[in-house]
Amino acid sequence: MQKLSLSGFQSDRIIGFTVPRGGAFHICDHDEVWRVQVGANAEAELTDYAPYDFIATNRDFLGLVMHGLSANTPILAVGQSRVSYDFNPKDDAVAVRLETAAGEEDISFRTFSGDWFAASLSDDGRHLILAEPYDLAVYALD
Repeated sequence: MQKLSLSGFQSDRIIGFTVPRGGAFHICDHDEVWRVQVGANAEAELTDYAPYDFIATNRDFLGLVMHGLSANTPILAVGQSRVSYDFNPKDDAVAVRLETAAGEEDISFRTFSGDWFAASLSDDGRHLILAEPYDLAVYALD
């Protein structure tokens, strides 16, 4: 597993992201939406989407659950890869367990806010996204 650098993205407080599909996903804050293409690194590009309209129409959005919007389901298992965690809003980190054919790894993901935490594998099982309002990490699993 390798943590990828994320370029082209800057936000003071994100409200969530979409499940990675086809090598790409989106990150939203209260004002902007970025499209992230994942390859050797993760490169973000600002879009013209309005965040709340985008979230309302996207079934793959994970993060802050807002009034009138239902919580969506992350991908926590693909093939031999499995992700598990227990988010406690009062803790300062989330212990994330990743199980793959190569073995098990534990990630301690710092949480600065107890508002929300989300994790998801990509649809092909090649990437893992961990996020909370002040941080987002992208990992390559192969």
